[in-house]
Amino acid sequence: MDQLRRIFEWIESHQRVTFLILILLILTLLAGRFVARAYSGQLTEPIGRGRIVDAVYGIGTVTAKNRLSFNPLAGSSVGRTFVREGDAVKKGQPLLETGDGIVRRAPFDGVVNYFPYRVGENAFNSLPMIVFTDMLDRYIVVSMEQQGALRVKRGQLVKLSFDSLRQQSFEGRVSAVYSYNGNFLARIDAVNLPATVLPDMTCDVAIVISEHQDALLIPSAAFEEGHVWVKRDGALPRSVPVKLGVVDGALAEVIDGDLQPGDRVMIRKQAGL
Repeated sequence: MDQLRRIFEWIESHQRVTFLILILLILTLLAGRFVARAYSGQLTEPIGRGRIVDAVYGIGTVTAKNRLSFNPLAGSSVGRTFVREGDAVKKGQPLLETGDGIVRRAPFDGVVNYFPYRVGENAFNSLPMIVFTDMLDRYIVVSMEQQGALRVKRGQLVKLSFDSLRQQSFEGRVSAVYSYNGNFLARIDAVNLPATVLPDMTCDVAIVISEHQDALLIPSAAFEEGHVWVKRDGALPRSVPVKLGVVDGALAEVIDGDLQPGDRVMIRKQAGL
């Protein structure tokens, strides 16, 4: 108790010195916190230049150019059948004969997609009697956000990717941009799709707006509200204001700021900072 009392007496008689000591402790703590924050996080590999793509992304649906359904007349029945669902037929080949003797023939090469009736059955007016599709002449329809649709034009290059065909790349061109029932759509012509890609399948679509071949690239996760933390040589990391251009997934293009190839930046968001 005597020792504690002497400490309080000393503090009371040396208030100015005590105040300075407290200020020094606070500054030391703040400096330590700053250094800890600056060093926390993941230090990237040296940044460099490369290619980055500015694109509008969406999910596309493979659509057949030629699909035809025969809708029955009231009271129509099936007289004879020449095909069944899944059959591939040639143009002009008979498909079915109705009860009144009319023979329906394939208007083009394709596949029978829908034919649920048997001989003698009456067809429902609300349902087609048979559906026939050209499975090889296809295009892609992609739905976009309004902001993306404003940037899309005819003739732009399109990259296509299918889940089960990731090792293959496919390309197309935008042939039309339009809207329907509140949806903003683009039609994409693709001529190199394999026969295994069927109508109604979906794919990832990237409509290329522009490509930058020699862009200075950083991980987009390193960007923090107008700046990045940069470490050079043995110095402490420092905050550098930067302006970004194209951001494409994990990478971002730096168009202004004191950065250069070989610099290393910090990804601090993963550390919860």
